[in-house]
Amino acid sequence: MLAAAGAVIVMAVPAQAAPLPTARFVFADFGADQSWDVAKHPRVLADITGDGRADVVGFGDFGTMTAVATGDGGFGARGGVADFGFNQGWRIPIHERFVTDITGDGKADIVGVGNAGVFTSVSLGDGNFRPATFVLQAFGASTRPRLNDLIAADANNDGRTDLFMFTNGRVDVALARGDGTFAAPYLATTEFTTDRFDFNHFKVVNITGDARPEILSIRFLPGIAPLSTSPRVDGTYPLSRVSTNNGVNTSPFVIFDVADVTGDGRGDAVMPGQDTTTFVGTARGDGTFNTFTVAVNDFGYNNGAGYGTGTVPSASRADITADQRADLVGFNTFGVVSAVSLGNGTFAQSRHVVADFGFNRGWRTDRHPRLLADITGDGRADVVGFGNAGIYTAVSNGDGTFSGGPTITTVPDLTGDSKDEARSALQSAGLVLGTVTNDVDENCNNIDKVNGQNPGAGTQLLTGSTVNVTIGVLPPHPCP
Repeated sequence: MLAAAGAVIVMAVPAQAAPLPTARFVFADFGADQSWDVAKHPRVLADITGDGRADVVGFGDFGTMTAVATGDGGFGARGGVADFGFNQGWRIPIHERFVTDITGDGKADIVGVGNAGVFTSVSLGDGNFRPATFVLQAFGASTRPRLNDLIAADANNDGRTDLFMFTNGRVDVALARGDGTFAAPYLATTEFTTDRFDFNHFKVVNITGDARPEILSIRFLPGIAPLSTSPRVDGTYPLSRVSTNNGVNTSPFVIFDVADVTGDGRGDAVMPGQDTTTFVGTARGDGTFNTFTVAVNDFGYNNGAGYGTGTVPSASRADITADQRADLVGFNTFGVVSAVSLGNGTFAQSRHVVADFGFNRGWRTDRHPRLLADITGDGRADVVGFGNAGIYTAVSNGDGTFSGGPTITTVPDLTGDSKDEARSALQSAGLVLGTVTNDVDENCNNIDKVNGQNPGAGTQLLTGSTVNVTIGVLPPHPCP
């Protein structure tokens, strides 16, 4: 995408591998130019065919549309189902729509929670779905006192995604039956009440390694604290306990995300700091986390000038190296930045790895979703961006870098270099020395040195492009 007009956001540029790839344009749909709107049309990535590759599922105006991954970083066959779309009355944020496997066959299905209750469409395995079916008269938007309190997770480790509903004083769980329907909900706990808990930050995720999910919450009375509770054998939950050993009412270590960054099968706590840093509290295996420590000096909020702002989304967590450990990937001003997990709760130094998908190339948080998922089937998460013209991708190389479209590089500053030094510097950057023009240097400051270049230093060019220079030569009169 071309850079749009507007203010440039100032961020530190991490270490750069040069030259860098741009995004590869792969599919002319699902973009802003085709009237896809972030406020109306959710777009997600999920394997709906069972081939181990994530496909595109979009909830558009006329229903659900799909594009099946071709395995080479692109997308091909279209499909979908004529439901769950804007024109059928589905709205963000009122009606949750999940794309997840509720039958246990390895193919993601559609689960939509409408006004009356739960509707499902089971995957046919070819990019299409069965017609939508009303399967559960519970959790409906018209009867819920709060919205967005529904979480999809596998409650009983049977390979099928279930539904958790959080309301004041109770959590109800509806188990997937395996045929596209759900059993009547059962009461899992009565602990969480609106007068004591933050209902905006529940998580249902496994942090013990037994594949059954804990419930993570934030209590604000008595005393602010992150809590967790592990399930009993019968699927109910006892009272929660403090989940970090940082104690109660201790600074910012309350709101965090969860991802397995050590590869032990247990979700760890990952939290961007208010400065530039990111913290990690590794899972202890008992439902709690170790003390938060600095994991990498990047991806933090940076007091409003970093990630998690209006122009730069929060960093994502996904395994981009196929080592079963979640890495960090950010979309900042300059493009894609990655930091590979070292397996001990820290990350390698962040690197600028793709010169696209960033603010300076025209990508905007309110128009262009950017997601991570394995679209090639090699176990490594790739970048998928929904730009103006459609879908753009960058495929993981397995080492924290990505391959995409044409590579670009940054023109170095050649001022003061000799002709040979300039040629060498340009070759190192993937560029070619073009026209060399003599320029009389009246002050004799840069005799036989570069005193001008076009394009100028800092310009981004396609690799193989030429850079012209002027070389200072002696004036016809004595030097001053």
